Amino acid sequence: MGEKPLAPNGSPSPGSTNKSVRFGSFDVDLRAGELRKSGVKIKLQGQPLEVLALLLEQPGQVVTREELQQKLWAGDTFVDFEHGLNKAISRVREALSDQADNPRFIETLPRRGYRFIAPVVGKETPGSDKVQASTPPPDDAVASTMRREPRIRRHVLRYSILLAVAVLLAAAALKTVMRPPGAPRVLRFTQLTNDGQEKSGALATDGSRIFFNERLTDQRPVIVQVSVTGGDVAPLSVALKRPRMLDLSREGTELLIANDDDFETSSLWVQPVVGGSPRRVGTANITDADFAADGKSIIYGSEHEVYSVSRDGSSVRKLFTADGVPFGFRFSPDGRTLRFTEFDYRVDSMTIMEASADGERVHKMFQACCGDWTRDGRFFIFQNRINSRLDLWALSEARPFPWRKHEDKPVQLTAGPLNFESPLLSADGKKIFAIGGSSRAEVIRYDSGSGQFVPYFSGISAEGLAFSRDGKWVAYTSYPDGTLWRSKMDGSERLQLTFLPLKVLLPRWSPDGKQIAFNAIRLDGNRAWKAYIVSSEGGNPQPILTSEQIQIDVNWSLDGNSLIFGSPGSGNKEPIQIIDLRSNRVSPLPRSGGLFSPRWSPDGRYIAAITKSHPFKLMLFEFSTGKWTELFGSEMSYPSWSHDGKYIYFQSWHDPTKDIGERIVRLRLSDHKVENIVDIKDVGRLTTGTIVDWLGLAPDDSPLFARDISTSEIFALDVEWP
Repeated sequence: MGEKPLAPNGSPSPGSTNKSVRFGSFDVDLRAGELRKSGVKIKLQGQPLEVLALLLEQPGQVVTREELQQKLWAGDTFVDFEHGLNKAISRVREALSDQADNPRFIETLPRRGYRFIAPVVGKETPGSDKVQASTPPPDDAVASTMRREPRIRRHVLRYSILLAVAVLLAAAALKTVMRPPGAPRVLRFTQLTNDGQEKSGALATDGSRIFFNERLTDQRPVIVQVSVTGGDVAPLSVALKRPRMLDLSREGTELLIANDDDFETSSLWVQPVVGGSPRRVGTANITDADFAADGKSIIYGSEHEVYSVSRDGSSVRKLFTADGVPFGFRFSPDGRTLRFTEFDYRVDSMTIMEASADGERVHKMFQACCGDWTRDGRFFIFQNRINSRLDLWALSEARPFPWRKHEDKPVQLTAGPLNFESPLLSADGKKIFAIGGSSRAEVIRYDSGSGQFVPYFSGISAEGLAFSRDGKWVAYTSYPDGTLWRSKMDGSERLQLTFLPLKVLLPRWSPDGKQIAFNAIRLDGNRAWKAYIVSSEGGNPQPILTSEQIQIDVNWSLDGNSLIFGSPGSGNKEPIQIIDLRSNRVSPLPRSGGLFSPRWSPDGRYIAAITKSHPFKLMLFEFSTGKWTELFGSEMSYPSWSHDGKYIYFQSWHDPTKDIGERIVRLRLSDHKVENIVDIKDVGRLTTGTIVDWLGLAPDDSPLFARDISTSEIFALDVEWP
């Protein structure tokens, strides 16, 4: 990247060239060190611009982290390089309006490096133009040209007019061929159920009934049915303990069912709709399944793999491996195309994927979830979350030229006030059946004296309540949008601390009450969880780390000088980390790989955490000995220290093969004795939370819950199709 020679006036010297690289609407002048978008200069200097230049020198090729370090950070320490490179890449992506999880320009290859993936055009611009004089024609040639000129002009004009007319006609014809069909629109909504039970998962219909899943207030899952015209909900007789309906056979005679055998495994079953016993299909542990287009086989997901199996359990064949967890399999009406949703738990994102029916040519379509084709295949209906609301959308499948990708933008079918999900087309194709509802939570407190659950916190729909050490203030997130608020204990002096696109989870007060740490994702881009700090008096939230590392469950040290956080996922490599806020130095907690959900004890002597693999176990780290001890060896979640540090409260899950309920218990630190506090089923309605059902402690250590008071019913949407 050496400098070109300059003339005395500072302009490029004659004969020199200015190297310019163009991609999309951006133009990089490597000599001048300038990045422009559509001619407007974008601020990008120093190492971020140098990183971009190195990537542009090798478009389509991997530039390793080692190459970048040798060329740009040769004299720095490894820690400085890691921090500097991550910061530089973030600055470049910000300048290009690029996203790490859905890149248009710069692709991240974990632990390897980066690759520039957009088409690049390089051009050389002369530093000085050379003008050559043309030799004038002889006099007789000039005269001959002048004599022919009027005739040539007439012919040129005539052909130009004919050519223009032909181009216009061709353009009009092409526009007619390529014009997308008109947009469908919803004419009316009809509520079909009114039983108040939670509904989730797939819907299925045989033309006269709709089959769906419900979870009763005692946590028991059931498969139910209702008429397509509405009415009473009736349960189906299924001889399985925890059934979950997945699909209905094309002839409408058999249901495909997953039975959640325990917290880790689900078996696959086929059951006749009328009479008969369920029969198991194969021995695989499945996450989701669907009858294949041929009606003779079943496609199912198991962890990240997708398989095909015959309905009798034979002929198992692996189709492909997905990056995330695949579910929601749907075949096009002609049976040629498979679409499914891929869930990436690391960044809490849903992506609709497409493949051929035999599992080949798997590729990403767009971020959304859970779709279904219209019966004629002209539209693909799916759900998408914008901020905190779910709506239904329609994507036109019209392709005048089959080799071209989708270019039509989806059309929004619903726009509140209810959320709509799990769309299903009626048998006649005139309606869309969907689950419609609104999300709301009521904070309640368990009063051990009366044994009753009583309303708490002025009826605000909230979760994640955290209290300052002086007992005067409370921080919380509104549910379900995840906005961070701070107020007095009585709800007065309420102050909003975060705004969209941040969605916040689990706020924590600093010991001095001046700051609040929290976890959040950005709904407008990279949805990876990060840790932030904001003043309790308001201001701009600041990330604690600029790296791309996922951070969750942030908690304060006793002195307020450090924060601890973990990372999600089932891997055992990522340890729990501690960051010193004074030096910004990050260090791992010893032997904490495979653990998450860290909680610092009030006296600063211990860290409580949970194992990532099932069964979840409660572990305790003691700083004085540097050792971990297992405290509780059964399924559990949401550990919370009592305010005096003598107990750890948490949710304990019973063995689902014996008992479906959950309970709140506390473990005494002195002798590890476990005491039952209350059964969740006594709440009277389901509890809820953003990721899992939330549990907190009031200042007097009485358990707090977010009781689900949402609505959830089946609706029929009459649609006008173009």
